[in-house]
Amino acid sequence: MMKKLTDTVVARWYRAVRRFSASHIAFSLISSGILILLLMALMFQTYLKNAYYQYLLDETTRTGRMILDAAAANLNGSFREALLAGAVAATDTDLQTVAERVCTGDGVTVQDRLALGTKLRDVTNYGAYFAAATVFTEDGLLMEYGRYWGDSGYRTAWREAELPVMERLYQDVMSHTDSGGTVYRAEPQAYRHPAYPEMRLVHLAFPLVGGKVRIRDADAVVILTFRLDRLVQNSGLASGQQESIVEYITDARGNLIFHNGGGCQVDETLLQLHAKPLNYFGWTLHTGLDARRIEARVNEMYAQAGVVYFVLLVLTVLVWQLSIRRILEPARAIRNAMERIGGGAFDSRIAVRGKHELWQLAEQYNRMVAALERQRRETQREFQEKTLSVQRQNEAEREALESQINAHFLFNTLGAINYSAIENGNTEVSELLKSLSNILFYSFSKETRTVTLAMELDWVRQYLYLQKYRLMDVFDYEIHFQEEYGEWPCCKLFLQPFVENSILHGFEGWEQGGRISIVGRSMGGRLLIEIQDNGRGMAPAEAGSIRSILNETHALALKDAERAGIGIRNAIARLRMYYGEGLSVSLETAPGRGTQFSFLLPIPPEFMDAGSTLEDEV
Repeated sequence: MMKKLTDTVVARWYRAVRRFSASHIAFSLISSGILILLLMALMFQTYLKNAYYQYLLDETTRTGRMILDAAAANLNGSFREALLAGAVAATDTDLQTVAERVCTGDGVTVQDRLALGTKLRDVTNYGAYFAAATVFTEDGLLMEYGRYWGDSGYRTAWREAELPVMERLYQDVMSHTDSGGTVYRAEPQAYRHPAYPEMRLVHLAFPLVGGKVRIRDADAVVILTFRLDRLVQNSGLASGQQESIVEYITDARGNLIFHNGGGCQVDETLLQLHAKPLNYFGWTLHTGLDARRIEARVNEMYAQAGVVYFVLLVLTVLVWQLSIRRILEPARAIRNAMERIGGGAFDSRIAVRGKHELWQLAEQYNRMVAALERQRRETQREFQEKTLSVQRQNEAEREALESQINAHFLFNTLGAINYSAIENGNTEVSELLKSLSNILFYSFSKETRTVTLAMELDWVRQYLYLQKYRLMDVFDYEIHFQEEYGEWPCCKLFLQPFVENSILHGFEGWEQGGRISIVGRSMGGRLLIEIQDNGRGMAPAEAGSIRSILNETHALALKDAERAGIGIRNAIARLRMYYGEGLSVSLETAPGRGTQFSFLLPIPPEFMDAGSTLEDEV
């Protein structure tokens, strides 16, 4: 039951972490970064641990060799000094004389025994590492002197259990006095004194020759006991400079004589580094490597490094978190802005506070929002324009229906007057009536909302004919237009307001000399129509008002231009709705220099090839 509950909790946490990771890119980045750092740290630490362990082994091995050579030289020197001191004691005549006198027992006085004790004390003072001096004869222990244990409970260097060792040394020395070789003997074992267990004692035995000529004449043996522990310490072997290096001394049979660790045996796990035979006693000096200490030291450093890596990892994660939050700040700003747009705030913008790629994305987002806002406004404007156009069309149709009866009545009346004029022979009046009737029919006919350029120019020609008749000699007019363009569709009644402007305002107050010119020709892939007069021209303020209407690209805005004439305003509005962005209208005028309106009309798609051919021909 407990295992099932644990599995459920772990699965729930796992799903929660997956959901959080899927919705937060920073979590994925930081997690992958931590994993990479941990793997790199583990690999680096493992490599560093092995490399450092091998380095310590190599350096310790080299150091062990140096320690071994130096210690062996020092030990050999110390052993040589001990042997020299023993030789001096063995040839001391006073010592030999006093010892023989005490040994015979004939007339031995207290002074003789004191003299022998004094001589033995002097012998122990030959070196700082001598601990005791003893004279041994065939009858046994004659006398001894101990430097350290005179005030202890053990007033002798030798106990009864150790007397066989002394006897063996005596027999060994005496049996070699005639051999001609080395006459001293050393006890291979290092003993411990009961009162001073820290001391390691080694015995050297010499024949007490004194003033005798031949060694075989010696009757006693002088045994010098020296402290091996102090001698080794003075040699530098037990200085403890390298705690992982173990030094020890063995005899010829491989028995352990000295160990700098104080043990009585050598650890079998030691790595044997070097061994060097000493010059005396058949002893050998060894150095070993305690690899466990080195490994423990490396592991300790490894654990400390792990703590340091953990702290660095935490700091890295914190710095990484702050950096990623700063880097992803534009993404959060874009998300918040998009949420505000979803709530209806279409003018939501992002405050850009950097220059890197994500902030550039935020700038692009701002430009996109601005473009969408412009498009939304343009769509709204077009919708209003279409609504207004439909309203105007409905009004026009309603007005046309209301005036249909009046228009028929007017046409019938003009036709009756025209017949009357013809019957009376008044042809001029008949021509005027026909022109007026055509003008009215063209204006009122709803079947001709979209006309051709030829029809529009014919209507303007009749309009100018009537206006010239009405004003007599005020102006003349001329129309130059190629017939090839006559079949092009155009907006109905778009020229009349501009022609009327020349008549009513350009020639105001004139009695004669006016001239109106209408010219049509191709230019730059479009049709250019110019309406020019030589009238009074326009003042700068009036010309500016007209140009603001001509340059306005939105037809809906034209309804607010109150300063312009209603005819021009309506004509421009209809032209914009008919031709769209392909239309261009310009005005050139100056006081006293006349007025010229220029229309650049786009070629209709169905006349595109023909228009290109005509342009090439022109």
